[in-house]
Amino acid sequence: MVLASMPSSKAVLMFADIFFGRETDNMLSQAKLHQLESAPSNVKSNWLTTVQTRPIRSGSVSSDDEPAESIIHHHDTESIVAPARSSVFEYGTGTTTVLSHRDFSSATTRHASQAMSIISKRDFSFSSSSYASELYDTQAIWKHGVDYEGFSFELDSHMQRAIDRYSRVCGKPLDFARSVTSKEFLAMVTNERLRYMPEKGSRLDKTLKKAEAFAKKFDKIMTAIKMIEVSTYDSSALVLSSCKTLLGFAGKYSFAVERFFTVLDDATATVVKMVEKLEASHASHRVTSIFQSFLAMIVDIVVDITASFGTHRSSGSEKTIVAQFESRFEIIILRLTQLKAEFHMCHLNHWLECHGSVDSLLIILRGFGDFGLDSCPPAYISILMKVCLSLHKSHSEHSETLTWFRFLWNSIEKHRHNHEIISSEQWFEVYQEYLIILGVHEQHNERLHLAESFRAVILADFGATHAYYIRASIEFAKILEIDTVRYVEAVSIYEELCQFDIHCCDEGDSIIALLEIAKYRLSVLFESHCDLGHRAETLLVDSFVSLKWELSYSHEKVLVALTRIVDYHRKQKRRESISVAIKVIEEYIVGLLVEERNEIVLFDIARSLAKMYRELSSVEFGIKFIQTLKEEVLMGEKSKVEGFCGFGHEDRLAHLDRRCFIFIHAFEQLLCGYERENMLDIIIRDVYTETCLYEAWSVSVRTSSRPIHMRLAAGARLIAFLELKGRQTEVRKLRTDMWEMFKGFCSTSVSSESLWQLFELTLSNVNKKIVHIDILERLVEVSLQVYKAKDFKVSLQLLKWSQVYFRQLTKTKHSHVVKLAFKISESFSRRHTHDHDHVILELQQISSEILVEVLKVGRLDIDFGTIPFDQLNVIIRLLGERKNFSMLERILQYLWDTRMSRNWSGAATVATGRRLCEVKFAAGHQSAAMSLIESICYNLRDVYGSLHHLTVDCETLRASFHNTCGNHKAARDIHVHLLEQIGNMDSDAISGRDDLAELVTDQAKRLKWAHHSHQSKAGEDDKDESFYLSILRNAQSSVGGHHRVESASFGDALKLDGEKMETKWKHPENWSLPVREVL
Repeated sequence: MVLASMPSSKAVLMFADIFFGRETDNMLSQAKLHQLESAPSNVKSNWLTTVQTRPIRSGSVSSDDEPAESIIHHHDTESIVAPARSSVFEYGTGTTTVLSHRDFSSATTRHASQAMSIISKRDFSFSSSSYASELYDTQAIWKHGVDYEGFSFELDSHMQRAIDRYSRVCGKPLDFARSVTSKEFLAMVTNERLRYMPEKGSRLDKTLKKAEAFAKKFDKIMTAIKMIEVSTYDSSALVLSSCKTLLGFAGKYSFAVERFFTVLDDATATVVKMVEKLEASHASHRVTSIFQSFLAMIVDIVVDITASFGTHRSSGSEKTIVAQFESRFEIIILRLTQLKAEFHMCHLNHWLECHGSVDSLLIILRGFGDFGLDSCPPAYISILMKVCLSLHKSHSEHSETLTWFRFLWNSIEKHRHNHEIISSEQWFEVYQEYLIILGVHEQHNERLHLAESFRAVILADFGATHAYYIRASIEFAKILEIDTVRYVEAVSIYEELCQFDIHCCDEGDSIIALLEIAKYRLSVLFESHCDLGHRAETLLVDSFVSLKWELSYSHEKVLVALTRIVDYHRKQKRRESISVAIKVIEEYIVGLLVEERNEIVLFDIARSLAKMYRELSSVEFGIKFIQTLKEEVLMGEKSKVEGFCGFGHEDRLAHLDRRCFIFIHAFEQLLCGYERENMLDIIIRDVYTETCLYEAWSVSVRTSSRPIHMRLAAGARLIAFLELKGRQTEVRKLRTDMWEMFKGFCSTSVSSESLWQLFELTLSNVNKKIVHIDILERLVEVSLQVYKAKDFKVSLQLLKWSQVYFRQLTKTKHSHVVKLAFKISESFSRRHTHDHDHVILELQQISSEILVEVLKVGRLDIDFGTIPFDQLNVIIRLLGERKNFSMLERILQYLWDTRMSRNWSGAATVATGRRLCEVKFAAGHQSAAMSLIESICYNLRDVYGSLHHLTVDCETLRASFHNTCGNHKAARDIHVHLLEQIGNMDSDAISGRDDLAELVTDQAKRLKWAHHSHQSKAGEDDKDESFYLSILRNAQSSVGGHHRVESASFGDALKLDGEKMETKWKHPENWSLPVREVL
């Protein structure tokens, strides 16, 4: 009986009739089924209770094909008939045959379940544990949400339960070779082929080929599974060993065995497609669970069918066995299809985690082939969404992008009500990207239908006052705009949105932004259609004015509204429209400068406004306007020039200050085409510099007590800056103010020509690193003129000013500078009035400092004898204070060497020599100092005698040099010599010396200190203490016999253990020559 032509419902009913005994001629009766070998009654079949079944495949147990004869003990010659059908379901990402959980009607499910209830009496069932139910639950994949991480699975426990079922059904344990491999199984198949040599196309030939194909696929699967280190336990051996057993039934159950290996090969083919994409890096808990689930289902079906073959005795039971495993394979293949889809999603998730390239993503998607499901499971929609959005960024033109976006959108639409798969914002993002993809692929009708239906869905879900509805309406209207017929619908939508009351919703800010977009698009729509153009300008101006009142001038929305007005007038291409646009821009600029102070905002807006002027081809008007505006701000005066369109700005300009110059400078330079890198930084620096220079000049004008050169320098720096920027009007005004200030500072007796020259030289040299010598000459000249006019305070300021240039020019113009230094030194040293002594002294002090600084640099080929003594002594003192011993030694050495050509007194000569000795000693030239002081002492002793005050002073200095160098013995001998000379003085000489008592006391103290210091260093001494005591007594008696000395300190000083005086040399506090005469 052929059922292929019947409707599917009739075929199912016929299928049920067969199993309920209505076709008694071809099937076993219900009674006969009960007579077969029974299994334990407590084993119930529940594997089908959690799934939905579908009609049995064509070519099943009731096929019209006549079973072929087999040489493997084949006894079944009964004709088997089954309904033939061919159902094609189109789902998924292409037009392929897929299995869906929605494919079965309630009637079909009911009849198939009734049919299988008879088969369940054979008691080959799965365990009732929850994981087994989920393993075969074809609805489970659609129930899990985004937090699904896979169910817990233990393959070894599942295998043991299958083995236990076999033992209960067959009454004996399942003994399988745990070491059997795919290679051994293939060897068995080869041996069987060689042994029986089946004819081509025979049932045995087909069976062996299917078994061989399964073994190869299974081996490939197990190799890949081991690569990712999935625990398979002995499942491979169990499956292959059972398959070997099943192959042994090919003689008795030839058709059933052939059908079993056929469907088993189909099932493994699905998994092979997965392992072809498997890599070692893909290992994860979910991937492991997927492949263990496959092994678990294969173990269940192979073990149970092996038990089924082993317990059936009659040939009629082959129909039951085939019906059983084909129905179970329906569920298994469906589950494998679902697992394959999950594996693909795991593969995509791995790509996301590794941040792979979009090119590699395209390769992955093209390798998937058929996805197998009509929609994406809810647990994986978030992954699919990220994948699709990644494709959109750079590969929107590829057909795969459109295909997968359609699949994603259908999946979201199907599951969004049952699961929290994505947020509303993500849903809207996918929608917008989907619209773009449809536009790229020119799917205009589909795009329009999508936008319209989505807007309706949003309205139903969120209401007309929600931001989502407004966004959806705008997207729908944007698509309607390009429709030559339905664009009027877009106008209606936009106008409806423009009348929206924002007070009735909570999302005020976002709603306002959306409404501005609607207004703008409505204005663009008006412009693009001649019949609506007159309404565009009114709409744009109203929007601009309302935004200015609600927001600040610098707000982005206000600037966008201004840009739209300018664009509208530019497109009109009429002179009147250009004038209106410029007027709006000018008014905006003034309002912006009054309100905004942020430099970055001002610069960015200046760039935008300059672009508007260029687009209007009105750059010259923009330059004229901004220059007029700048002059009004700078001068503080109202300009007669009005805006380009007759718009007066005087009242508002009164509120501007220099902070607006960032915008003014940027705008002017951008209009003139001076845009450059780091332009804002340069403008900020210029404005800051200008502000600081103006502030410094303002302080100089207000503070008359400041030195004149500092006040002129402040103005000169500002002039130099303004000249650099080409602002000549300001320069002229500033120069006039500075000249008036300078004239008021100086005396009227000074030549106006000299004063003007000094003023001009000051302005021209203020920014130079090395000034010209002319300014110093002119400054010295004016200073001396003021000095001669007895305006000493002004002369002092000018001299301090010149001191700055002396320092700068000493190295480069030394000879010229030295002459000027001597000139002022000589001039200021001649004044001896008592009216302004402190000012005169300061003038002399500064002139001396200048001369010292000058002399420090150059060669000393100068006749110091021409310098007044007072001035020269100041120079010596200053050099000593600064410890410039090298310069001081050269000066004193020069004076010492030229002493014979000078009409100097003996005291002046000795004073110069002594100071030279001290300078040499301080400079580290101890030998030269000692040699010179010894020569001086020798000549003084020869001329004046040993006890002359000049001789005693020099001898004492010589002794201090010795003590400083550690030669205490030599110092002691000097003091001994002086005391001996005092003790040997005659009466006449003593009577004329009133200073002897003081001299004896001083020398005695110095002697004792030198003697004690010498002894403390374990120095040798050929004299004992009696020698020194006798010297002290002789000096005491010599002085005491002619002078009455009552001081107690005198007597104590002449004791050997009395008071001592340290006599090391020390720097003098004042290095000037200790004489008062003029050399």
